[in-house]
Amino acid sequence: MFLKNLFTLWHFAIFIAILINQSLGFEDLIKRDVSLDRNNVPKNILVTSIVGGSHLPYILEICKILQDRGYNITLISPGNYTAQSIYYHSIPQVIFENDYIGLDRKSSEVNKAFLEDDYEKTFAQVRKIAVQSYVPFYNIYTKVAEEINADLFVCDCLMNYPCFDLAWKLGKPAVGIATGFGLSIPPPSYMSDPMHGCHANMENESFYNRFRCEILVPLKLAWKVRSTIKGLNAQRAIVDVEPHYNMFGRTSNTLILSNSFYGFEIPHANSPLHQEIGPVLSDTFPSLTPALDSFLTNHPRTVYFALGTIVFISPQNVITLLESFLELIKQDVIDGVIWSTVKTDPSDSLQLANSSAQISSILNNNHPHIHVSKYSPQYAILSHENTKVFLSHGGASSSHESMYTATPMLVLPIMGDQPVNAEKLELAGIALRISKWNLNVNDIVSKVKRLLNEESFKKNAKRLQFLAKVNSKRKYRAADLIEIVMNTVKMGFIRGKYLDVYAIAIILFLVLCGVFGYALWKIARYTYIRFSEDRISRKHLKRKGD
Repeated sequence: MFLKNLFTLWHFAIFIAILINQSLGFEDLIKRDVSLDRNNVPKNILVTSIVGGSHLPYILEICKILQDRGYNITLISPGNYTAQSIYYHSIPQVIFENDYIGLDRKSSEVNKAFLEDDYEKTFAQVRKIAVQSYVPFYNIYTKVAEEINADLFVCDCLMNYPCFDLAWKLGKPAVGIATGFGLSIPPPSYMSDPMHGCHANMENESFYNRFRCEILVPLKLAWKVRSTIKGLNAQRAIVDVEPHYNMFGRTSNTLILSNSFYGFEIPHANSPLHQEIGPVLSDTFPSLTPALDSFLTNHPRTVYFALGTIVFISPQNVITLLESFLELIKQDVIDGVIWSTVKTDPSDSLQLANSSAQISSILNNNHPHIHVSKYSPQYAILSHENTKVFLSHGGASSSHESMYTATPMLVLPIMGDQPVNAEKLELAGIALRISKWNLNVNDIVSKVKRLLNEESFKKNAKRLQFLAKVNSKRKYRAADLIEIVMNTVKMGFIRGKYLDVYAIAIILFLVLCGVFGYALWKIARYTYIRFSEDRISRKHLKRKGD
């Protein structure tokens, strides 16, 4: 009865409010204008990436939004990427040839160290590439920036020192985009890098591990990168750029956009200049080929295996994974595998598989339950209801697509941000990890069984799918932030750099030092004179007494 009376009073109150609004003439409403005047804003954006490949889609997805808003986008990147893309072919690209800057030879050195599983040697080679390719990249960027009269630079953060340096030298705004903040700014104390024997989240680690990862590891890294910083500054001098001593480059006062999101990322406080805008995904993806559609339809428990467009594994590890697939099929845990080889060359493993007819059959793509192809429409495969597990390297884009489609993952991290992503995926409860240093058939089989049978992985996958879908709208926020950087009122070089404030502060400091020094001199002089007079007086009195 009480609730019924309460509802009656509520409806009566609404009726009275409507009558009051009408009597006051508020029945006609106007809508606020949210359109922006873009007639007089900077139009030319230069986008640069040294590594290209999987680093381009999420950057270009944001740039496509800016292009739709009337901005002119120009991309500088290796490989004929935009012309071959069905999504970004409207964005003109300046292609640099790897042999022009010697990247082919240098990349082979990295690949050699990479296959030897030598982390220190691999990243020493990467740092060497960053130094040796600085001037060629800087010159390419400078030439194109002058030709298009660039108003803003969008820099892929990985090794892209020339982009930030050129923007700084020209006095142009720059925006950095990375797969995570660890590539552009130091992470919080409780976050670290598994590549250094630490963990993505150090919060619950022992005191020794926290001390080692927070104090000793950074000191060790600082010692190792000193030669890289020295080398970069030597290259900067060649193109008349002032030296800089931060390993992250000139990013301290730059807007950095991270292709990550809350729920996947370990929670931490961000400054206004550091914004999470992920997961950045395209609105459309290639559909399944007839062959893949038929394969998935006939294999309701399929594992999809792909390691992205950059990394690869040793031939022996390929053999181990294929043996694991055969064992899973034999035990009727799964009934199909789709393997997208991309950078991995199956012929290298074929030489090790001469004694195994089944492995040779897989490598020759003749196995009835294992489909091998160079490239596959990954999102379409993950979206299919019969894809039950994704065996991945744990790259950012692959992780985002897996979460968006709620596909549990078995992660084989290789390098870069992949070990961190693998730990974050495992902490989120959507994945299990395996190690490239100790691949084991029994371990792989047991973990695939867990991913298929334990309900927690499916529940967590659904939870992360919700977060990924909600946050996927933030690519428009990323475009908004870039527009804000371009179109906010510029303070000028002196005011923008606070040179007037620093000049006055220095003058005041010098004046105070002068006043303080003069006062000390006067006190010292007065004390000396008094002391001398007293001494003369004592001598005089002494003589008088004698």
